[in-house]
Amino acid sequence: MKRAMAVGIGLLCITCTVPDLEELEEERPSGCDANHPCQVQVRLTYDGFRPGCVTLRVVDAQDGSRNFELPVEPLGGTGTGEVGFVHRAGWSDTVHMTVSARERSCAGPEVSTATAQVRVPEKGSSTSALALSARDEDGDGYVSTTSRGTDCDDRSSSISPGMEERCDFLDNNCDGRADPASVCDGFEWRTTETLPGASFRDVAPHARNQAWFVSDSNDVVAHVRREADGGFDVKSFTDCRGAWSTAWARPSDGRVFMGSWEGRLATRPLFAGEPCALTSFDAGGAAIQDIVGFEGDGGTTLYAVSEAGDILRWDPPAEPVRVANVDADLRSLHGLDPRTLITVGQAGQVPVAYHVNADGGPWLRETLPPPMQGQTALHTVHVVAPGLAYAAGDQGLLLERTAGTWSTKPPYPIFVDGGVSPDILDVVSFGQGAVIARLDTDDLVRFDGTEWRDFRFGTQGFTSLEGLSSDELWSATQDGTGFHWGPLAP
Repeated sequence: MKRAMAVGIGLLCITCTVPDLEELEEERPSGCDANHPCQVQVRLTYDGFRPGCVTLRVVDAQDGSRNFELPVEPLGGTGTGEVGFVHRAGWSDTVHMTVSARERSCAGPEVSTATAQVRVPEKGSSTSALALSARDEDGDGYVSTTSRGTDCDDRSSSISPGMEERCDFLDNNCDGRADPASVCDGFEWRTTETLPGASFRDVAPHARNQAWFVSDSNDVVAHVRREADGGFDVKSFTDCRGAWSTAWARPSDGRVFMGSWEGRLATRPLFAGEPCALTSFDAGGAAIQDIVGFEGDGGTTLYAVSEAGDILRWDPPAEPVRVANVDADLRSLHGLDPRTLITVGQAGQVPVAYHVNADGGPWLRETLPPPMQGQTALHTVHVVAPGLAYAAGDQGLLLERTAGTWSTKPPYPIFVDGGVSPDILDVVSFGQGAVIARLDTDDLVRFDGTEWRDFRFGTQGFTSLEGLSSDELWSATQDGTGFHWGPLAP
């Protein structure tokens, strides 16, 4: 009886479909998981850009019809990625790998590829390293057209195919037109009411239509907000005791940080409930001539420079500290982040520039083109992108820094026979076609990459020029008046 049952079962199985080994192996995932350890690990580095989408394509070296693709996950914004896979049944022991990076998303253009051939080990695993390279100097996520991307001006974060067109002398969206007619409707310079007792020396914008003005007389600091009707709401404070020369305001909450002609540093919040706080730092009477700050990782870091060549770092609530000193009168400091800082000034009778040392060592002096006679100092610097910066100074001196090298641009023209070009005291730039400058003749002018153009003639003594975005500028005057350039509606 038992024997007959066994035979019956055997006959039933004659019609069963038994999967072969290759079919079972095909059910394995291409990528690695806890049950299928990686036999090949691919480690990627991204040079000059951060891709929006990366994929790995694996092809059997002996049969191109055998292939699969895997997405590559970035490793926390570190400029690296990693992916692994397991060997497929029936494949040869050698595979071709192609890594493809795309701009912005998986639907974007392919901007970089890397290939390798690897032998898959029977036991254990192997590692292959591949590098992907493309150019995104302004860090806006759009890759330069020279790297097969879509960014028509990779040295300005104000220009890319994804930008909205602004009134700022630039072709923001790469459509071949700068400032189409309707975009600039209502743009003009508007002034605040003059604040009695104030002599404004610097402007610190922190949000759209909002800025701080600091005075070097009567302890005055003022916050200005542009109203919907085109007017300005001005709140004045006098609890910050000092002759304030420079300021930077924090975008997240509007708190202002200030330096003075006497070498003091202070900060106050936007609201009146908390008083001004002076630090204990003593610069020995050397004027603090510029200050800039950065928010990140839950904190704020500021840098300042003095006429004595001091470079200061301030991590509130800690007290400021002196991190470097150079043999120069430092007039200006700017950067997009602590890694791109540049400071400029004068050493003896020569213009000088220094950039921050990425290794944390002494700041490094930059090589500048030989100045003309009378061009003894640089007064201002503005970093547009890691690959583009401008500095300006005596007698119309204008320098452009591209890819780490400074070159001389045409000075502001001389209109009087036997005269000299006016000094450039401030420069703000958002691209090679929008370099806005303040002259010692009390005028605001623009360099369009080729020639100088008029922008605003002044009669009240402009003392500063600042801007957070390419279509909004602020200036201030010695008589306590604020100036704002932007659209009619805030």
